[in-house]
Amino acid sequence: GHGVSTSFSQYNDQVEIAGPGILVNSTWPGNKYALMSGTSAATPHVAGVAALVWSHFPQCSNKQIREALLQSAQDLGPVGCDEKNGYVQLS
Repeated sequence: GHGVSTSFSQYNDQVEIAGPGILVNSTWPGNKYALMSGTSAATPHVAGVAALVWSHFPQCSNKQIREALLQSAQDLGPVGCDEKNGYVQLS
């Protein structure tokens, strides 16, 4: 579910932005889709949003894109950065 951390979630002080990782609609062999869970399902969401923002604002630096993501995502758990949720989760 939305905002739920799992046993396979990454927990440390390096996490800044989390993506949805439970029952994510993903591509599957045979030109199909399947619901997947895991960090491999979550990571492409964060990278994809960053790429989409950058495609609309190509003059921005990587630091500006990162800041835009941090400012526009939802803070989970305690206010600010924490080891369980990072700073924010993309909504």
